[in-house]
Amino acid sequence: MFSKAKSDIKTPISKTKKKLVSPSIISTDMVITGNAFSDGDIQIDGKIDGDICSRNLTVGKMATVNGTVMGDVIHVSGIINGEITARVVFLTETARVTGNINHDSLSIEAGAYLQGLCKRTKIDLQKILIKP
Repeated sequence: MFSKAKSDIKTPISKTKKKLVSPSIISTDMVITGNAFSDGDIQIDGKIDGDICSRNLTVGKMATVNGTVMGDVIHVSGIINGEITARVVFLTETARVTGNINHDSLSIEAGAYLQGLCKRTKIDLQKILIKP
């Protein structure tokens, strides 16, 4: 009779609560034709014919990507045929990149192959990580 209505009861909402996103793994026997987008991490060990946009991207030794790659941090150990745009780019000794790299920070190990132009520029992640 004298109880409060449910709409009057306020529950605290945590503003610091983050959405947990599992990493996506493209295995060595998988081939994808099309674009890929993730708010989290992607690890590629197979082949992708299309553009990729991810916060953190790892291109494994056996991986091949034919398309544009965008993200925050990109580690390349495999083959990328296309443009890379990222805040931080790491090319390991087994990396083979044919295309331009737009970066804020770039690290290239001895033995890595790069055919393209490297341009240091301020990367705005908000513009990169907008869902298509």
